[in-house]
Amino acid sequence: MAAALRALSAPSPVAWRLARWAARGAGIGLVALPLGLALAVALSEAGQPAAWQALRDDPQTGPALRSSLVSGLGSTLIATALSLWLTTCLWAHPRWTALQRRLPAMLAVPHAALAIGLLLLWMPGGWIARLLAPLAGWDVPPDWTTVNDPHALALTLALVLKETPFLLWTIAALLARPDVAPRLRQQLALGRSLGYTPAQVWWRVVWPGWGGALVWPVAAVAAYGLTVVDMALVLGPGAPPTLAVLAWQWLLDADPLRNAQGAAAACVLVGVMAVGAGVGLALWRVLRPVRQAWSVRGPRHSVIPAQAGTHARNGRWRSWVPACAGMTEGGLAALWLAAGLALVVASVSGVWRFPALWPTVWTLAAWTQVGAAAGTLWTTLAVALVASALSVALVVLWLEATPPAWDRAATAVALVPVVVPGLLLMVGVYRIALALRLDGTFAGLALVHAWMALPYVLVTLLPAWRRFDPRHAWVAQTLGRSRLALAWQVKGPLLAAPLASALAVGFAVSVGQYLPTLFIGAGRLATVTTEAVTLSAGGQRATGAAFAVLQALLPLLGFALAGMVGRAQAVRP
Repeated sequence: MAAALRALSAPSPVAWRLARWAARGAGIGLVALPLGLALAVALSEAGQPAAWQALRDDPQTGPALRSSLVSGLGSTLIATALSLWLTTCLWAHPRWTALQRRLPAMLAVPHAALAIGLLLLWMPGGWIARLLAPLAGWDVPPDWTTVNDPHALALTLALVLKETPFLLWTIAALLARPDVAPRLRQQLALGRSLGYTPAQVWWRVVWPGWGGALVWPVAAVAAYGLTVVDMALVLGPGAPPTLAVLAWQWLLDADPLRNAQGAAAACVLVGVMAVGAGVGLALWRVLRPVRQAWSVRGPRHSVIPAQAGTHARNGRWRSWVPACAGMTEGGLAALWLAAGLALVVASVSGVWRFPALWPTVWTLAAWTQVGAAAGTLWTTLAVALVASALSVALVVLWLEATPPAWDRAATAVALVPVVVPGLLLMVGVYRIALALRLDGTFAGLALVHAWMALPYVLVTLLPAWRRFDPRHAWVAQTLGRSRLALAWQVKGPLLAAPLASALAVGFAVSVGQYLPTLFIGAGRLATVTTEAVTLSAGGQRATGAAFAVLQALLPLLGFALAGMVGRAQAVRP
């Protein structure tokens, strides 16, 4: 025993220390270095004065930028407000538990699949118009611009539907932290004892105190909304499209000046996001005295109800608010379900005349075409499996090689690809891939997908990995087990569920990648995501819907397998 204790207290072997530094170098070299290079290359390409002059003189720039502002910033504001309101009304309510159970399935569905499903619902000949046709007396689809509208309203609503579950999932993860949940209950109990309603405590104390924790997810939502291309191709305006779609088209042009113009447009979107963040931060600081005064003042109810009528009215009001929030949350879930059902029906529909609610002819022709493109499915699976495994391996190496004190800085660096508009990053990544001759190769595509999945994998795995009880390692080392045996026989089995979840997250992120596949795939490698968007934007709705169903099923299958691992670990004695 004494020898074992001496081994535990002795400094780490030289080989182990070298391995830790090698892992740290690999983490920096494979994450931070490409990130810096990509941004530098993109900014240098956008630095040509002729590109900015061409961007300024292009008549499409102004309307396209306006559409991007409406869809990107508008959807961010609406999704954030909706998430905060739903949390305020439903937390500690049975519907909150039901909502949390639905969130993983919503997150697993890629953006493009949801956009195609909503297109089939909202378009003039879609299901909603078919349901209204008997009431309105329509024999032909109404002449309404419900999708691809010039004001980008359909795209804005679709982004709200997709990003609200992400923000709710982030908030739920925050509220479930061991250091947060007890404090929240104390704040609510203290506020109630002082005569404040739970909603007053949330808006006056809880949300202002946790505003900093929500900056990263809200910034990620804004970055995605400003530079989204796949959803904009399906639901966004067409003439002109959003500025992100314009920049993407210019970046794919054979003319170098057009490429530089596209990089400049991507920089404009980054500037918009930076200005928005600066304005938000300035307002947050300038309005601090007002917020503080509002937090400690304002009407409140007496601890002892003075009048039975007032108390009854307040009780009725408090019961109506969760009911409204529950109906709103139920409406969002119903839209998601209807979009999925529309995808499935459209993928097997043949002749489907308006205003028939169901197809007249059912056919598997679209799935036959999907089967003929089996190579696309295998490419998607292979890239996603390699990318998810690589990203999980890198994150595990990093967590094993670094102390917990590095987590905050490492997370901030890893999250940069999430909050920096992807279009700008892809400009630099594509140029680097060209220089390294990785464009159009499986290795290059898998590496870039792993790079994009790594932030999500890190956020998923980090809490569970850091909560691992070190006494297990001490016991194993006391018994003379090597570090490799400790990782393989002790740590791996105990953390099997978080590892499986991280693999599923990486897999889902890889399947949903659109821009990286277009740029790095270089037209030689296609995935179900690129095929679904291309076919749907080109008017081939049935085949596009079939690919979209496949695109949604693959991540769901991954999360189902991860759930099986978690349940098996939970019942293990």
